[in-house]
Amino acid sequence: MKPKQSNLTKHEKSEKHLLRVKASRSVRPIQVVRNPTIAEEVKTAEIELAVTMACHSSILTMDHLGEIIAPNATGSRLANIKIHRTKCTKILTNIVSPALKEELIADVSGKKFSLIVDETTDVSTAKQLCVIIRYYSNVEKKIVTAFVDLVTVVHACADDLFNAIRDCLRGINLELVDCIGYASDGASVMVGEHNSVWTKIAAVAPNCIKLTCICHSLALCVQHAFEKLPSSLGFLLAEIPKWFSKSTIRREAYKSLYEVMSPDDDQLPPFEKYSATRWLVRGKLIFRVLTNWNELQAYFTVAQPASKQNARYKARMLLDMLKDPILYLFFQFVSPLVSEFERVNAFFQATDADPEEMFTELNTHHLSLRGRVFNQEGEQLAIENVDFGGKFLFEATKFISSQQDKAVAQAKVLEVKTRCLDFLLEAITQVEKRLPATSNVFKGLSALHPRKVLNVATRVPVSQLPLPHLRFEKVNEIEEQYRKIVHRDWKEDSSFDGTIPDTTVAFWSRVADVQTSLGDKPFKELATYALNCLTTPVSNAVVERSFSLLAAIKTKQCNRMKLELMNAIIRIRSKLQFGENCCVDFKTTRRMLELFTAKQLYDSQGENS
Repeated sequence: MKPKQSNLTKHEKSEKHLLRVKASRSVRPIQVVRNPTIAEEVKTAEIELAVTMACHSSILTMDHLGEIIAPNATGSRLANIKIHRTKCTKILTNIVSPALKEELIADVSGKKFSLIVDETTDVSTAKQLCVIIRYYSNVEKKIVTAFVDLVTVVHACADDLFNAIRDCLRGINLELVDCIGYASDGASVMVGEHNSVWTKIAAVAPNCIKLTCICHSLALCVQHAFEKLPSSLGFLLAEIPKWFSKSTIRREAYKSLYEVMSPDDDQLPPFEKYSATRWLVRGKLIFRVLTNWNELQAYFTVAQPASKQNARYKARMLLDMLKDPILYLFFQFVSPLVSEFERVNAFFQATDADPEEMFTELNTHHLSLRGRVFNQEGEQLAIENVDFGGKFLFEATKFISSQQDKAVAQAKVLEVKTRCLDFLLEAITQVEKRLPATSNVFKGLSALHPRKVLNVATRVPVSQLPLPHLRFEKVNEIEEQYRKIVHRDWKEDSSFDGTIPDTTVAFWSRVADVQTSLGDKPFKELATYALNCLTTPVSNAVVERSFSLLAAIKTKQCNRMKLELMNAIIRIRSKLQFGENCCVDFKTTRRMLELFTAKQLYDSQGENS
């Protein structure tokens, strides 16, 4: 009989079972002496197997994997494991996940934190709210990004979302009044000025900082600027991937042609599906099309007459576009610009980027963009002096020289430059509209970098340090410690091993642990203040990664997976991923072994998978 709850329920009511229950009353029980060491080793193995399933496979796989391992481990303690999908599910939901949540509660207790939230709809059309926090961990000695919970909401209105967030935080003993920063996407229900989640959080925590996701903002800057260019660019970017996406014959034909025309390049780059909402796709696709321009032109020259009637017209349109030198000029102009936006976007998707680097990156990108169009006095340059890029100007000159009517060619190039100038102006406008508040936050946080704090010439006055409300309670101690910190030789301190860390968090983490011979921590208040400031969220990318996990876990085949199991799997995967670990690095804790009892394991009715 397979160890499944449904089979056990049926067996319980069978005649055979009822007869043997009566007979068992007259049988003396056999005393079994168990070896506690072996039992713990078996429990550890079962927990690690369950975590591996959570990280890489379907829970259903355990029905077969457990049956394979036990008979092939004869003579080993692994021969004693007895685990199938039900037990695997219970280990994840009732042992590993609660233990990890208890660790989080103990670590975050009494701390200031920042909040990152977003809402999505899963494959079963259920609305899910993801809640993530950032805080300084005394255990790990760094700023930690931690998954709190996935919460199902029915109505995605401000009241319901706010209540769900508040209850979720109370579940780990946190209150919104201690929230330092709030990050979400730009949806009005999340960050709007009237009756949004943000306004309700601001009412509870008036000093909380709102940061609209930089990655969303940068993507929107490009999207709005792209509208200034001819629509044929968007059409070409959308239709070329579509042409190859569902036809093996077309892909193989293009591959054969590519190998002939580019024999030195043994890797044929794929054409990613165009998406206006995916942050890092547009630039890659523009670059792919541009670097394959001649190969695509040759391919569609052959494919257009050979295609079926319903595809022949589209092939002819694509071929005409690829033969258009004006469209080619637009691609030459826009490719490096969009790639630079996406490089900056990718930088801000990092979980632990340093505030000094973030401010420098954002400020440099903005100034570089303005420098293309405006002079140092802020006056717009004449169109002939605008920086459209060296490659664009080279191709424009080449186009003019190849035309018989130079005047007409120059007029066409001027028209292209005018559209490209509109792109630049719109991009600058969008950057200045969407990013100044965020840039100011990073500018303030950059004042905490050790290069500035320990330099008498560059350090800012204490009154200009960021987030003044965080030092209000112990303002005198913090100010005095800030005055003294510059006069101490930190390289000679035993906590620094002769070198001062180049990252802000690492520096203040070590400062927080500095002790005198009497055991006092002379810079504790200042370091705590600085580390609280540094929990300020950067972007919403970490929530988007959690949604990617959700999409990979709850699929069409597993669309009835319950919230408890989803939360357990995402918590385990997030814990490992945020720490840059995998299942092989997972360590079973003493608390997990303590929870591994029959009562704790099967305390709830029904299956979670």
